[in-house]
Amino acid sequence: MEYTELSAYDVPSGEVTAWIPTAEPAAWNGDERELSHNHEQHLATAEAGSWIGSIMRLPGRLDTDALSLAMRAWTGRHEALRGGVEETATGWRRRILAPADVSVQATSLGRFDGDGARSSIADLFAERIDPKAWPYVVFATVSEPDTDGFTLAFGADHGVMDAYSQLLWFEEIASLYEAALAGESFESLAAPTTGSHLDHSAQERVVGAEMSLESESVQVWRDWLTSADGTPRFADFPVPGITDVRGSDEGEGASQAEPLPQASMSQWLGDHRQARVLGELCKSAGVSFQAGMMGAMAHVLRAQHGVEQMRFVAPMHTRYTAEHAVAIGWYVGLVPVTIDIAGAATLPEVAGRVQAALEETRSLVRQPFARVADLLDVDDAPHFVVTFVDTRFISGAEHWNAWEGRTLRAPVNADDEVYFWLVRDRDGVNVSTRYPETVAAERVVRDLIGGMSALLAELGGLGTADLEGTA
Repeated sequence: MEYTELSAYDVPSGEVTAWIPTAEPAAWNGDERELSHNHEQHLATAEAGSWIGSIMRLPGRLDTDALSLAMRAWTGRHEALRGGVEETATGWRRRILAPADVSVQATSLGRFDGDGARSSIADLFAERIDPKAWPYVVFATVSEPDTDGFTLAFGADHGVMDAYSQLLWFEEIASLYEAALAGESFESLAAPTTGSHLDHSAQERVVGAEMSLESESVQVWRDWLTSADGTPRFADFPVPGITDVRGSDEGEGASQAEPLPQASMSQWLGDHRQARVLGELCKSAGVSFQAGMMGAMAHVLRAQHGVEQMRFVAPMHTRYTAEHAVAIGWYVGLVPVTIDIAGAATLPEVAGRVQAALEETRSLVRQPFARVADLLDVDDAPHFVVTFVDTRFISGAEHWNAWEGRTLRAPVNADDEVYFWLVRDRDGVNVSTRYPETVAAERVVRDLIGGMSALLAELGGLGTADLEGTA
């Protein structure tokens, strides 16, 4: 599964239709559950035009009635998607719709070639998705009359959805559409099958309220964020110069009024066999595959740039209970990670350092960082982020290739952010990244990805007996 921008997806020509959830104003009811600290921070900081989503191609002629029913049912199943917020004199307050009160309005946006269809969808998502205004999810289709197959996409506000939710959507919406075609009722399709993210948020709020400056998690974050001049600041990418976007690449007189666009890249690092070999190496070293992938990154950065320490933010899931395992919502927290690999000669040794670093701070994910930021008066945003997702066992993963499924993110402008998403799936290992659109950053990131790919290829050529001595 690749995580890309929509610009990297081959959208076909056809009629583009916008599908917008709607509800009568009188249908909204008050809800006493509080927003999480993370959601409140998102409402204060989210940029206009920002969204995440997914896209796929489903077989068969588009049945608009069945698809509308499936969209209504998906929105109705998950309270995160049919819950709203409104700002009051004392803060944010929740509102909620009953599943049956959600409708979907279809509007043709016109007939386009592939590039035009892609632009139309991107504009739709950027213009209609607003973290402060429901609906938080909008859909789009591209279809041709009497043609076998159609393209289906959605865009959503990040405040109600995480990357795992993007992946869960493929199987769920396809199954709902198939059931709607078979004649199942809305009541049956919309019946909740998971826990509610609104309940999760309310509980997270309780955890945050109990935190103080004396909390261990706050002290760990304070120490990690404190820079040389004493101000709280996130760590930068460990290779200097690539985020100096107003330097040689832009000229001394360049305006700093607007951040630069971020470049985006998605590439396969290794096939399923190479991933399996790395998995065997990790298992023999007593570390996770996540530690192995992050260790490979650190290993290559040291070889290419002499980096001995790597400090980054790692998003981790907060799906602690079975009822929330496949729910739609924003189940993500942040932890600070510091990896010191000085003296670790081999990849297994480096991965061992990574494993220890992850275990040292993993428990902090239960304490919402937004609350930490409040307590420490932090207004900085993460500069270097590395995340890992194993998608092999997600329901429907065996169909993703046939559906040409992709998870999507909107374009971002930022001068000093470097993000890596490491994904293991049935086909192998993929890396998606965004970084400052400069010559220096392009060179460093491409070299890093090339080095990681070469390392996995080298591992794939070794026998099991050779793995422990891998340099």
